Amino acid sequence: MDLDDLKAEWAKRDQVLQQVLRAQTSLSRALLVEAQLPKLRRRHGMSGIELAIYVAFVVFFGATAASSWGHWTVFVPTVLLDIWTITMGALTFAERARLREIDFSAPILEIQKRLAALQIERARVFQWAFLTGQILWWTPFVLVLFWALLRVDLLAESESARGFVAINIAAGVLLIPVLLWVAHAFGPRLVKSNAGRSVLDSVTGRDLAEARAIAARLARFEAEAAKP
Repeated sequence: MDLDDLKAEWAKRDQVLQQVLRAQTSLSRALLVEAQLPKLRRRHGMSGIELAIYVAFVVFFGATAASSWGHWTVFVPTVLLDIWTITMGALTFAERARLREIDFSAPILEIQKRLAALQIERARVFQWAFLTGQILWWTPFVLVLFWALLRVDLLAESESARGFVAINIAAGVLLIPVLLWVAHAFGPRLVKSNAGRSVLDSVTGRDLAEARAIAARLARFEAEAAKP
């Protein structure tokens, strides 16, 4: 066997070795993903307790709206609260479904990009849920509660209550641009801190934090596998 034949043989064997290493790396990556994904697969839109509370509020607002027909100062906020509750639940289920659809066998950069986009989306939903909720879940909810428990229409019964409700709703509406400015001005700095990231994880959900942890493990694994 001359030198050229020896070189060809070594090149052939090196090619086979590289194929074996790639197959082993791919299998190890798949096993790593499969070991971590069950936590996410068990998470649906809500836990059993959360779902029970969600359904209870939807039914409560629906029944209260039906009983307050004709009492528009009660009916309107009740319907708005029911719409808000149903919308938040639907968004929660949709976001969890999008997370479960992420293919963790895809390139790591693609996975991280999709997770980052989903985190931004969830943070934005939470932001608007809070901004609108701080209006609906204060005085309007009190109006609904008084009607549901005592059959009392506070706005119809009391002129001072009408003034109080009007002031609180106006203050809540005026607070929205202020809170948006605060989030825009200080949000990026908070996210860079450990405390800020912890708050963001609590806002956007434990399942998303776990998915990001899986992506980080995959990134470390691939970095180790790429070392000579």
